[in-house]
Amino acid sequence: MVDIMSTPPIRLTHIEHPSFMLIAAILITIGYSKHKKTLTSEKKFKVLTITYSFALLLILSRIPWSNWLA
Repeated sequence: MVDIMSTPPIRLTHIEHPSFMLIAAILITIGYSKHKKTLTSEKKFKVLTITYSFALLLILSRIPWSNWLA
């Protein structure tokens, strides 16, 4: 475990990427659930926009771009 945590590329692909993807999926689920319970359209789309945008930022921040672009 010490070797994984001390090497940034391995830590990204084995620890950070899966955990952040799980958090993003949970955020999307929470946002959709809150969206269904809200009555006014303005509030519905505000909740969706905030939670989906934050989830997208999490997803994009933890994609191992160096593995794909090299």
